[in-house]
Amino acid sequence: MGRVWKLALTLVVCGAAASPAAALPTMIRLGYNNCAACHIAPQGGGLLNEYGRAIDEAQSLRSDEYRPSDNALVKALNAKGRILQDLRMTFSEQSTWSNGQSGVNAFRPRLMYRNSTNLGSGFRVSGVVTGETNAAPRPTLSYDPPTTASSLIVNMAMVHYRPSKGFEVGAGKDQLPTGVNLPDLAAFVKARNRYGYYDAPLQMKAWIGGSRYQLMPFVYTPGGHEPAGERESGAGGLAEFDVSGKGRAVLGVSVLRGTADNGDRRLVGGYARLGFGPWGILAEHDVTDRNREGLTIPGSFRQQASFAQVFWAVREWLVVSAIGERLLVEQPFAERLAAGKLELSARLTNQASVGIATRTQRNQITGVWSTSVTLQAAVKSAQ
Repeated sequence: MGRVWKLALTLVVCGAAASPAAALPTMIRLGYNNCAACHIAPQGGGLLNEYGRAIDEAQSLRSDEYRPSDNALVKALNAKGRILQDLRMTFSEQSTWSNGQSGVNAFRPRLMYRNSTNLGSGFRVSGVVTGETNAAPRPTLSYDPPTTASSLIVNMAMVHYRPSKGFEVGAGKDQLPTGVNLPDLAAFVKARNRYGYYDAPLQMKAWIGGSRYQLMPFVYTPGGHEPAGERESGAGGLAEFDVSGKGRAVLGVSVLRGTADNGDRRLVGGYARLGFGPWGILAEHDVTDRNREGLTIPGSFRQQASFAQVFWAVREWLVVSAIGERLLVEQPFAERLAAGKLELSARLTNQASVGIATRTQRNQITGVWSTSVTLQAAVKSAQ
């Protein structure tokens, strides 16, 4: 851990040379009922637009006014504003142990390149490529094997068309849309619903948005990383509504229907994003009926995954969160897991951030407790 603390300190010092971090779902507390105001992609995630970069700078510890780079090389690389791109470096150290016994340490450096190129006439292309030395796939289960990982991953390769402010369509490879859009890919509502880091199917999707609503339908086919028998195709969508009219209380539903050789799944979920000044709540509950036919132990069963997060912005740049999770899986693949997590994240500049989290999980069937502590630091290059 001493090595990681030294690394984090180095990243803090070097923060002035990097660029904006993506906004989180905690923006609901400021009256942002969706991601379209700050992100180039209206569904959120990825690069920020100019307004988003200004907000990101204002919310950092440095709290300075955003100024586009005057560097001639940066302007040339960005083609005078037609290309937005950045290079993100993330370093995380995680220590995990069970029932008080010595466990496993994992150090994960990751390098990510992101690009969004405006082609004109409403068209743009976007891509994300990641290189890593230590993979972090979703858990290996008897009924749901992990997606194949590699040291170089194409997380996104999309073509988008936006004919009007409130409508966009896209086609290509990307993660499927989710309601709360959590950055923690180990959360049950993401890892167990195939929204993990390497789950990026080929898809066509649309975004239809207004001042108080969003609709996000999609269809998808295998992206190429899936194991044999798990190459799933399907369709789904999200629909959400700002019930308060002030951007501080958004309720939504999600549906998905997928089919594969090893079985089908049907997901129905509900989610909420609520903001109360410096406080907020993010919550999601998903119910999935699954049919597993291509395995040694076939069967039909129901899976339920729950997530709830209460967060407090102590300062604009410093956020504390308490998170609770639960997973219930029926026979013949019975699981009963409950987890709690405390998290502290600090945005030191619009270019550098650090965070620390501790998570405790209990297997309610076996009685086994597992605990982990994670320290993460990230910086970005200038857009």
